[in-house]
Amino acid sequence: MERIKVNEIFWSAQGEGARKGISSIFLRLSGCSLGCSYCDSKSAWHIGEYFTHAEIIDKIGQLGESYPRSQVVITGGEPLEQQIDGLVTLLKDRGLFVAVETNGNHFRNIPFDWWAVSPKDINDFRINDKLWKKISEIKLIVNDNLNFDIVRSISEKNAKIPVFLQPQFPDQNRFTKTFELFEKCIRGGINNVRLGVQMHRSFNIR
Repeated sequence: MERIKVNEIFWSAQGEGARKGISSIFLRLSGCSLGCSYCDSKSAWHIGEYFTHAEIIDKIGQLGESYPRSQVVITGGEPLEQQIDGLVTLLKDRGLFVAVETNGNHFRNIPFDWWAVSPKDINDFRINDKLWKKISEIKLIVNDNLNFDIVRSISEKNAKIPVFLQPQFPDQNRFTKTFELFEKCIRGGINNVRLGVQMHRSFNIR
């Protein structure tokens, strides 16, 4: 029986990107091969418990009864490092809107409704070539390793995809750097770049 290693399942509001503020049931999976120093979910690198598809769907269903019409967001860790194809199909069969948050290092041909890709500096901001036809939005963490040329290079791959610039948490100085980079991108003619923020930090929620 196929099992998936889960860090936690919980309800909250989506705090980032184009779907910010939407009621969401988060399925946080365990395991990530990158291990970024600024990761805000380091417990998900290793800590978790194995559940069957039926057990996961049951837990999501229970939350759905309390928080109806919520989207399901599969995050991590890095969710595409596990075999989740069948689980996503089962969730979709139940009429749920299913989004994924991935670092872009892997590709799996899974029918997600929304692909949020956040390439990391530790991986030279690489995005798997096969992902480009799937991506709904790109989120970039602003730190000393992100610059105008990198943002431009990513945006030029597909100018229709919104690119969100988000300050590295919890360094407050990053807000200034993020806005300065945002302004430089706008002045430099980069299409569809947007100023981003982790709204859930402001509300002090997960």
